[in-house]
Amino acid sequence: MECDTVPPYTPSPPSPGYSSELLPGEQTVEFTRRVSSRPPCGVYRRITDLLTIILREQHPDSMYPIYGRGGVIQGDVILGDTPVDNITSLTLKLEGHLVLHASGAPISTMFLSKSHVLWNAAHGHCCPRVIPFGVAVPLTFNDGGHARALPPTFESGEPQVACSYSLSIELSRPRQFLSFLKGNEAIKVPILYRPRSRPQLPMLPTDLPFMSTVKTSPEEWHEAMCTVPMTKGSGLAQIECLLFIPSVQIYALSDTIPFHLQIRGSSASLVPFLEQSQVGQQNGGVTIRVYLLRQMIAKVHGQSAAACITLGEGKMEPSQSLPSSHHAFLRHPLNEGLDSLDWDGVLRCGEDVTVPGFSTSQISVKDSIVLSIAPRQPLKSPVLGVKHSIPIRLATDPWSNDTVV
Repeated sequence: MECDTVPPYTPSPPSPGYSSELLPGEQTVEFTRRVSSRPPCGVYRRITDLLTIILREQHPDSMYPIYGRGGVIQGDVILGDTPVDNITSLTLKLEGHLVLHASGAPISTMFLSKSHVLWNAAHGHCCPRVIPFGVAVPLTFNDGGHARALPPTFESGEPQVACSYSLSIELSRPRQFLSFLKGNEAIKVPILYRPRSRPQLPMLPTDLPFMSTVKTSPEEWHEAMCTVPMTKGSGLAQIECLLFIPSVQIYALSDTIPFHLQIRGSSASLVPFLEQSQVGQQNGGVTIRVYLLRQMIAKVHGQSAAACITLGEGKMEPSQSLPSSHHAFLRHPLNEGLDSLDWDGVLRCGEDVTVPGFSTSQISVKDSIVLSIAPRQPLKSPVLGVKHSIPIRLATDPWSNDTVV
């Protein structure tokens, strides 16, 4: 049998040198900046007569330890002068509680309970006085048989709902006279769980005029339409309201959200809207609001509570000077004999809003942008009014192409 011979091996030439610096004639096609996020350098200490808990990588200006999504609780347990010869176990517990105040009485439920044994007598040696630990915060919890992301630390005044977390170190030792019974001593530390999030896309800069961007980049705007009915006796036709908001519909708590409002209708139907900024008119005009609304619903052990709060009020200005009367519309008719009024505005959450929306089987926190049109004198005005909501999501951080939170 003949066998093919293996060709002789020739070493490959060395690879060319690489540099991130551009050579003459080269250009960057795409560039993603990398941000090295350094953990905070502060230390949280809880000192008691029984033991001392040290938690590392904390913000120096925070009253309580803070952890984010997938964070690791790192620290040490120092027993100090407490006797260690009869300690049987040292356990770390991470718990999450939801408390709802219904009918004046608090109703509590535990939705998270994780235990980690830091030391056990079965190890065969005396309990050390300094025990380092590192425990990861779970990403999900069991919510009625379904895995769901942990809700953030949250508290509201109306309804009175609180979602809280705690870290406990439990020390076990046999009782003095009944050795088969264990006596437990525990030290509890409240912790804050603040998972971060950010929009997946940016908004257009707020200083760009709406009328130009809606023509060149219509995909950047989400259009919501509703109608405002008129009383039957007025003989006026209903009007159309078009509210434009950035199409991403996910905004950071610190974002300034631009919007544009256009109201279209016959000149006669738009008269009350010319009076919306005037006082003493016969029909009283209308009040136009664009605002951020939060709806909260909590259910615990058959008890429920719900409430809505305003997170931020929009600031609006006419896109052009409003005419002094509806007769001016006739000089600038639109298609089908319709006229329009336009406003530009911005929305922003209040500084006291620190937690975005979330949802579990027991508590739901949802946000929306609401357009509200209401007559100032309902018995005299031909406008019946309307409220229209656009669901949105809020995020903790603004959009960035640096990294993913």
